[in-house]
Amino acid sequence: MEAPQAAAGQADREYRLIAKAVDEAYRAAERGDGNPFGAVIVRGDEEVVVSCHNLVRKDTDPSAHAEVTAIREACKKLGKIDLSDCEIFASCQPCPMCLALIRLSKIEKVVYGAKAEVAAAAGFSAVIPDAFVEYYQKSGIEIRQAEGDAARLAEAVFEKTKEKFRTTIPPSNERKS
Repeated sequence: MEAPQAAAGQADREYRLIAKAVDEAYRAAERGDGNPFGAVIVRGDEEVVVSCHNLVRKDTDPSAHAEVTAIREACKKLGKIDLSDCEIFASCQPCPMCLALIRLSKIEKVVYGAKAEVAAAAGFSAVIPDAFVEYYQKSGIEIRQAEGDAARLAEAVFEKTKEKFRTTIPPSNERKS
């Protein structure tokens, strides 16, 4: 009887943390800081170390993805670069750059809400070759998508924010130098 309760507790925890990452994704969009991506780093069962969002536009830094920002902030807050006692929850499947930094920081568990294809379908550049995911899974990092409502909550971010990020590029003969 304990196993179903533990699984339900884990699903509730996962939902809360993905929802927190999704809140960060909306914050990025609302503030104009960057694209709608968020990440949360947790230590132990409940200690949220940091909760961050994409800051690419705000910081004028193409590497300021939500996961990168969260790892930078967690390292500063904890005073160390080894985050092997932490997990990361992301609103969307991490890109190859973010996966590399996750590995370098020694985080061993990644749970994400939306698949990269959902973000890409809404117009955000978020394609992840399967070879990258396979490589990092072989390196000992547990990478998996959240299930059920947590995944649906994360997927909704892109549909709800895509209009904010649409840009109209005039045909080449109408562009001004």
